[in-house]
Amino acid sequence: MKITYSWLEEFVADLKDFSPQDIANKLTMSGTEVKRLEYTGDKYKNIIIAQIESFIKHPNADKLSLCKVNIGSEILNIVCGANNFKEKDLVALALEGAKIGDFTIKKSKIRGEYSEGMMCSEKELGLSQESEGILILEGNYKLGESFARQVGLDDWVFEIEVTPNRPDCLSVIGIAREISAITGLRFKSLEYDCQNEININKNFQIEIKNLQLCPRYSAKIFKDIVDKKTPDWMKNRLLLCDIRSINLVVDLTNYIMLETGQPLHAFDAELLASNKIIVRTAQKNESITLIDGTVRTLNEDTIVIADEKNAVAIAGIMGGKDTEINEKTKNVFLESANFWGPSIMKTSKKLGLRSEASNRFEKKIDPMLTIIALKRFEELLNKITGQKFEKVIYDCYLDVNRERNINLRFSKIKQILGIDIERKAASLILERLGIKNKISDDYISALVPSFRFEDLEREIDLVEEIARIYGFENIPTQKLDSRSSHGKYSYSQKMTMKIRQTLEDSGFNEVINYSFISLKEFNFFKLNEETSFKDYVRISNPLNEDFEILRTTLLQSLVKNLKDNISRKILNLRIFEISKVFFKDNSGKNNLPIEKTRLAVLLSGKANLKSWNYSERTYDFYDLKGLLEYLFEKFLLKDSLKLLNNEYKFFHPSISADINFNNEKIGIIGKIHPQLVNLLDIRQDVYFMEIDLDNFIIKSDKKQQFKQIPQFPSISIDLAIVIDEKVTNSEVEEEIYKNGGKNLVNLRLFDLYKGKQIEDGKKSLAYSLEFRADDRTLKDLEVEIISKRIIENLNRKFGAVLRQ
Repeated sequence: MKITYSWLEEFVADLKDFSPQDIANKLTMSGTEVKRLEYTGDKYKNIIIAQIESFIKHPNADKLSLCKVNIGSEILNIVCGANNFKEKDLVALALEGAKIGDFTIKKSKIRGEYSEGMMCSEKELGLSQESEGILILEGNYKLGESFARQVGLDDWVFEIEVTPNRPDCLSVIGIAREISAITGLRFKSLEYDCQNEININKNFQIEIKNLQLCPRYSAKIFKDIVDKKTPDWMKNRLLLCDIRSINLVVDLTNYIMLETGQPLHAFDAELLASNKIIVRTAQKNESITLIDGTVRTLNEDTIVIADEKNAVAIAGIMGGKDTEINEKTKNVFLESANFWGPSIMKTSKKLGLRSEASNRFEKKIDPMLTIIALKRFEELLNKITGQKFEKVIYDCYLDVNRERNINLRFSKIKQILGIDIERKAASLILERLGIKNKISDDYISALVPSFRFEDLEREIDLVEEIARIYGFENIPTQKLDSRSSHGKYSYSQKMTMKIRQTLEDSGFNEVINYSFISLKEFNFFKLNEETSFKDYVRISNPLNEDFEILRTTLLQSLVKNLKDNISRKILNLRIFEISKVFFKDNSGKNNLPIEKTRLAVLLSGKANLKSWNYSERTYDFYDLKGLLEYLFEKFLLKDSLKLLNNEYKFFHPSISADINFNNEKIGIIGKIHPQLVNLLDIRQDVYFMEIDLDNFIIKSDKKQQFKQIPQFPSISIDLAIVIDEKVTNSEVEEEIYKNGGKNLVNLRLFDLYKGKQIEDGKKSLAYSLEFRADDRTLKDLEVEIISKRIIENLNRKFGAVLRQ
């Protein structure tokens, strides 16, 4: 943002007591960075105001004129090639030594006639890109005096970097208030008593369909505006702030936006279809032709300004072509509104249209500015044209309390800053910042004003305000009293690193995502219908709608990673993420969300590519299940691992389960529902699991036990059974272990068969069983007795029979 020193002088009394360099340094040290400070007067050195007394044709050139030009102290001879001037016109005259671009003016003869300078055009002065003829000035100017000083170009320009949390500083007034607080100079605010003008008639109506999207819409009608040009001082002040002049009305809207921070938009009142403005969201497939001539088809969540027939502007971004101000405009409908920042940011991003106005709305400006901006427009228009206008303001407003009480303890100031700041000094700093306050026994009771409502929320925020205005450089540095000590990783941190390394060693890539997601994504995966995932935490001030809530599962993020990779032709993916998920605390005991650490894994694509020694194979559920078993086995948990069928709406109905350990749910595993995958335009199966890592680590908190190498040989047998296909492998294994006794040391499923030799509704499972005793060599008879017991109990519980 650019503003000028002379502009700041209008709002800070006695600003000349401080040089522009001093002001730039003080602003930067207080947290408002001045990236650049430029003096513009040097560009116009030796250029003065002059008046054409008379002129004749050049005797030796048809297209040149010989002019007598008055500079106050003498009359100079000037040869000029333009023809747009007349006698008594005021002009910008470059004298000898002046630099126009790369050219230095010298006294010289042109076609035999002596010329003592050059009358300049707007293009030559850098005031416009194109110009016809020389610049003709209107108004009262002193001859012979500096051109730059008299037209407002002899100035200092501050280029300021405003942080996103300070929309109040996106204006001359905001920066002036900061300077007042830093220097102690008196701040001159804009104040208007106009309550008796608001909604005093119903000649014009304003309807806001959604007050959350548009908290305030104010407007005023200016009738029969006389045709006047923008004054040079305003035109040039805008130019120094990188805004080109268009016409008086549009220039005034830009000027007031820079001055107050409130964007304005002017409509030709005669081109509106009715005496009613409706603020609504766009209709399906609604389109609008904008001022820049482009036709835009709008999304249904785009805020538009409409009359009773059509949309006439995209709120906060750009007006429509059909109602724009033109050279015939006499009656102006002036909009001064406040729109919801995240919505403006989203629309601006989608349309690729970003402006000074949208930048301000995105950062949530103060809704109290709308009336001030309208009155300032009226004041300046009256000053320029001499006209007076009807005292009527139309205002539709969601009247909410935008003041906040915060108690600031003096002990807190000392605790944070390490110094004692006098009570009155702390109170005065807050007062200068526009924060009314009252000193009590051991604290300051502060009332945060509307223009700082989005920024100052807690006691610590006020401490920061006092610190930066008091001056960080005035706070003495001190050595830390505490002794430094080397930190150690906790057991949880060590385990997390081991798990991460295990997955990386297994060929998985780690991904890192934001914890924020959109509500649309949340609902797409039907998490709002799942008890375990529905209690999300909403962000109170999201950057945009894509960062609206905190995620309750890592599912959406990993699926998005997959989709992004597929769009880049990376089809085979195995990824994992270790991160926090957040849940709303419905117990009412804590205002903070519940945080839990999750490990999520996703597989999709081909497990093996075609090779001379491998056949091509895609990932399936058992690849993911195998990884799960490997993790549990590596971290000493495998014996009590079970998968229990449980349907989730984001999983395939038949491939969806809870991960249980010791009869406690510790995660989920399954195949992403084909319908969801198809809607995301993913043409391959996707497998996903998520583990409660906090719980997993707690349960793995046991010391490794070492056993002696077995001294006696083992006996292995194979056992093939036919069983109902609804019975799961885990149920069978549990029963085998239960009846196998302590000498059953290993059990492995090596075959699953369904086919012609097996009756319908049945399946064949073949297991390898290994037996060993620690104190002797087992006999075949002992193993036979155990295997018979296993078969009998499998038959009794599941109806299983030996396969013949």
